[in-house]
Amino acid sequence: MTTALKEIHIENEKKRDANVKFVSLIRESDPKLAHQKKVVRSKRLLIGSDQTSENNLVEKYKDSLVDNILSNDVDIDIELAGKFIGDTDRILFNSKNEILYYPPKTKEVLFDKEGNEIKKQDPKEIIPNVRDDTPPLKWTGKFFKRNDVLKKFVINKSIQLRHTDGLTFEFLYDMAKTLDDKQSLMFLGGGKSGKEPLIFQTNGSPYRGFLDGRINKNKYQLILRLSNMELKR
Repeated sequence: MTTALKEIHIENEKKRDANVKFVSLIRESDPKLAHQKKVVRSKRLLIGSDQTSENNLVEKYKDSLVDNILSNDVDIDIELAGKFIGDTDRILFNSKNEILYYPPKTKEVLFDKEGNEIKKQDPKEIIPNVRDDTPPLKWTGKFFKRNDVLKKFVINKSIQLRHTDGLTFEFLYDMAKTLDDKQSLMFLGGGKSGKEPLIFQTNGSPYRGFLDGRINKNKYQLILRLSNMELKR
């Protein structure tokens, strides 16, 4: 199954660039759960209330909480527990268990490689660099064997590049043939330098891109594999 998306600006090994279409490859839906040939469906049940919350019970019973749970089941609201939950609205609370009526101010926390906090700062808006009006994604010439990529990176997403006319067909076919002949994936960089990670939407996740190509006679398949997680020993 595929979903049509927008255009992407990409460069080939001859430093020629073009705008081509791309679609996101969507994984098949998960298998349905069943028991004795009947479909299993999930339902949400209410298990507690404000009165039976941990903080409220500790404050009310203090040191005698365990005895009251064992003897009087104070942690269970018989009238409410087990009721089915229908449509709900999400409500956010602060650390004092007070309702938040407007979004909290967020901060970015930076850590070093040992996990120690370096500093806090206001979030910076991340500008996408994968559009039809941005510098083309660079053909870096850095090739990786397919097995090496699978061992070193977690592939989170895949998008397929598609031609719109005869010229872009030849443009993409030649790239796929080069990759297929080498049996390799090529690192694809963003930005003017070609060294930036790929960002597809405002404040989106940065990805490493690996271009994967295959041909079969006069047919081609050119897929951009995206990863935001590297496997390290």
